[in-house]
Amino acid sequence: MAGVSADGRSQRSTIPKEDAVSPMVSSEAVMITSVIDAKEGRDVAITDIPDAYLTADMDDFVVMVLEGTLAELLVKTASNVYQKYLGVGKDNKPVLYVQLRKALYGYLKSALLFYKRRVGNLQAYGFKINPYDPCVANKIVNGKQMTVCWHVDDLKISHVDDAEVTKILEWLEKTYGQLRTTRGKVHEYLGMTLDFSERGHVKIGMQ
Repeated sequence: MAGVSADGRSQRSTIPKEDAVSPMVSSEAVMITSVIDAKEGRDVAITDIPDAYLTADMDDFVVMVLEGTLAELLVKTASNVYQKYLGVGKDNKPVLYVQLRKALYGYLKSALLFYKRRVGNLQAYGFKINPYDPCVANKIVNGKQMTVCWHVDDLKISHVDDAEVTKILEWLEKTYGQLRTTRGKVHEYLGMTLDFSERGHVKIGMQ
């Protein structure tokens, strides 16, 4: 497939819907797992993977056209790589055709590509995907359940031992790069406020 754009305008007619939609954690799953977190007194961490899509390899041949200033900037960034491919397009604007090797924000299949990579990584790390929600995974660690649920690149992680939560965060950072993480009793997650301040209880508010 060639000639796709990063804003999605020319992609929908060539990519089947089932190949462009990534599973997303349900609100019910977030609430249920949060109740379990509270009742079991789990340590909870919320983390975001800033460059998530760029960690996923493309599974198709995709060419992107860069024009004008964007093409020039890429050549300046790595002239030894791109200078020889720089051409002239419409209105005498610089033009550069590049093949995508990594998933790109704006490409319709990127979320699904990253979902598949993350599921594979979690399974390799010993997690089992929940049969009722494909964005919830569990693993028994030291006799206690660890739970990870996610919406694209936003994850909620919990376990009774905060050291084990730290360990998986370190593994995630090693796997995907720098994370943005919050620890503590009150979290903002997917438009919800999860407040674990009262032992054994969770207060869930909607933003």
